[in-house]
Amino acid sequence: MNVKPILIAGAGPVGLTLACELVRHGVPVRIVDRNAEPTDKSKALVVWPRTLELLEKTGVAQRFLESGVPLRGMSMYESKEKRIAHVTFSDLETPWPFVLGLPQSATEALLIEHLAAQGVQVERQVEVVGLKQHGSHVEVELRHADGRTEITSTHWLPACDGARSSVRHSLGVSLEGDTVAQEFSMIDCDVAGLPLNDEVVAYNTANGLAAFFPIRDSRMRVIIMRNECGEGATPAPPTLEEMQSELELRGLDHIRLSDSHWLAAFRINERHAKSYRHGRVLLAGDAAHVHSPVGGQGMNTGMQDAFNLGWKLALIEKGKIAAEPFLDSYSLERQPIGASVVQQTSRARKAITLRNPLAKGLRNALLSFAASFEFVRHKIAEQASELAVRYPKSPLNREVHPGNAAWLLGHGVHPGDRAPDGHLLKDENEAHLFGLMSDTRFHLLVLSGLAPGEANPAALECARWANDELHQLVGVHWIGFDPHHLPSQLPSAWWDEGSLIHKRYGAVEATLYLVRPDGYVAFRSQPAVRADLEKYLADLGLYRPVTA
Repeated sequence: MNVKPILIAGAGPVGLTLACELVRHGVPVRIVDRNAEPTDKSKALVVWPRTLELLEKTGVAQRFLESGVPLRGMSMYESKEKRIAHVTFSDLETPWPFVLGLPQSATEALLIEHLAAQGVQVERQVEVVGLKQHGSHVEVELRHADGRTEITSTHWLPACDGARSSVRHSLGVSLEGDTVAQEFSMIDCDVAGLPLNDEVVAYNTANGLAAFFPIRDSRMRVIIMRNECGEGATPAPPTLEEMQSELELRGLDHIRLSDSHWLAAFRINERHAKSYRHGRVLLAGDAAHVHSPVGGQGMNTGMQDAFNLGWKLALIEKGKIAAEPFLDSYSLERQPIGASVVQQTSRARKAITLRNPLAKGLRNALLSFAASFEFVRHKIAEQASELAVRYPKSPLNREVHPGNAAWLLGHGVHPGDRAPDGHLLKDENEAHLFGLMSDTRFHLLVLSGLAPGEANPAALECARWANDELHQLVGVHWIGFDPHHLPSQLPSAWWDEGSLIHKRYGAVEATLYLVRPDGYVAFRSQPAVRADLEKYLADLGLYRPVTA
């Protein structure tokens, strides 16, 4: 049986992101979806800065920015007049210090457009209805719109087909957790009377929650916690008049709703899979984790599942690395993230749905006190933006040091952390680290250390070796402290003006950082020694040392 390209089940934001990434890495894909059309609903409304950073690698971030609306912060009110917390994103260390308001329908349309430009079309009304795993491939049964069944095969089957994933059901894998009895009403409509139109605004009043998420111009998503819950399996959607009455009940009669576009009601599932890898089937997005919409983390977490998985499957498919045990790192890294999002959003949901008046008052007082500290506000923004996502226990992490490295004292970027951006100069040219690391390779940052003068010989020898021997796998960038001693034999050698990157990375002396294709640090060593990097790559299976 001929093995087909990687078959992706599900063409929502997660499956489309994975398809775009695999194609970018030069891996052929086939993507199918049970629905006749992409969604025309707004659904997930925000794209966080970390997702934008990764979309920049894919090449679609600019189109997202052109289509969305920058939201500068989040405000929480206790009543019509009393704001108890205000968080802004302006001081985040990212090229995009804001949250991008963008309906999911637009997110899908942009990704479909980008994928089509690469020659890949979504196959609609095609659903996975069965599968059998074999040693080298997965045999998949597909059902088409006309009832015809097709048997095909693929090396890997990523399941991006949502909370009711037919792939996951075919595996017999369930999501563990609960369905919350609390109901919420939702409407997309025009809103007048809000104090802010470029922020997410929530009122946590004595009579319940009302939250507003800007979409474009005066149109917003409004979510209200229902005080009365029905007994039916599916909550009944509200009317515009009911939503207006609920606002008035909360003392928010200054806010007026009109021109409704979408009305819905929902209960919250808080569930996640214990493992995202099941042989040659990989779970991602809502197929792996579902949770409260509080914080708008769902779609972004799923898209980042896809970014994590894409480069790993590409290395395997290109024969650069063996699948075992390398691919286990996908679940080992992403499952704790999904579980944490479920846990954190559950805590937030419980906090905002308190019913006891004393408990509500205490909650608001504690929130107001905590948010009065700048470091707390920054922490909230960093967590919400997903810039704080990290993989501290990844099997791909390694660091080498003699015991006195500067970052042992807490400085520097740890393996598993997101590699931060930085500004670089060379003659009349300038660059940013993110721009240098935008292709599909690993990237080796060789930081010269804070001593002026000639380049450290060991660091320079390592940089030359990596540039000459590993250029197809690794991009090499020299980041120098002294602008007068940049090695001319390296094509990417830059001056770190003000030593800001050295300080951020803890590079008091010559230091190596190896950054993964998804922008997370895999390896670091201080001092910079070629043998340490060579051993890491060899142990990982990405490099075979030449023996005499």
